[in-house]
Amino acid sequence: MSSSTDEPGLLLEGMPVIFIDRKGRTYYDQLEVDKISNCGGKQIYHTELIGQQDGLDIKSRQGPRFRVFSASYREHVTRMSRHAQIIHPKDAAVIVAWADLQEGARVVEGGLGSGALATAILRAIGSSGHLTTYELRQEPTNLALKNVRALMGETTNHRVRVADIYEGLEERNVDSIILDVPEPWLVVEHAATALRSGGHFAAYVPTALQMQQVVLALEATYRFGLIESLETILRNWHVTGRSLRPDHKIMGHTGFLVFARRKAQVLTSSDDLKET
Repeated sequence: MSSSTDEPGLLLEGMPVIFIDRKGRTYYDQLEVDKISNCGGKQIYHTELIGQQDGLDIKSRQGPRFRVFSASYREHVTRMSRHAQIIHPKDAAVIVAWADLQEGARVVEGGLGSGALATAILRAIGSSGHLTTYELRQEPTNLALKNVRALMGETTNHRVRVADIYEGLEERNVDSIILDVPEPWLVVEHAATALRSGGHFAAYVPTALQMQQVVLALEATYRFGLIESLETILRNWHVTGRSLRPDHKIMGHTGFLVFARRKAQVLTSSDDLKET
């Protein structure tokens, strides 16, 4: 399957795309040979798109024209097939920034879900980084990995480990651990062992009580500092020549985020490890 990184500027087979009509309505699909997209009753043949320039204007078989763009990360993950609720792009963006995900980082993810967060992580760490995802069940991984490949292509630096993350982590000296599991506070002790000194911990939870449990678990270990809790709220604006106002709809609560840093360990005179 091709990805947008293979040939920038071209629409390729397997690529997620969006179709925009003259009224600004958008439709989503993935390009396949001999496939036809139905956009509000208007048909667009994929064979007429594959290999063409990204952003082209095309006439549907019924006459109305559409602008066709390769789907961005946000457009892909909010419209792709899913078996579980995704971490919204506004939260994924904060996770990437607050957990300091960068080229070459070694990351452990708890919970694969539908692949939205894994995609964001892989984009941030690049081909020189490495992501290990713990997923309890094998069944959901096929759809999730298909979603990842649609935007990223083949990712040889992503390993899915079908295992119970609550039982422990095999990895050591990782840069970041990011959790989207029902009880992330049960992973805090394992995270303290797996993270390098100064490493980043992040957890996404849907409720305030869960957020509190994560924070209390982090504090109880005495091995984490810079503990921070937050949520993100997104508001678009309507901007024209005659109007300037915020949109009536605000994307408010989608989840709570908890971040922390792993404290260093130092050797005492008795050669025991002690938290600083």
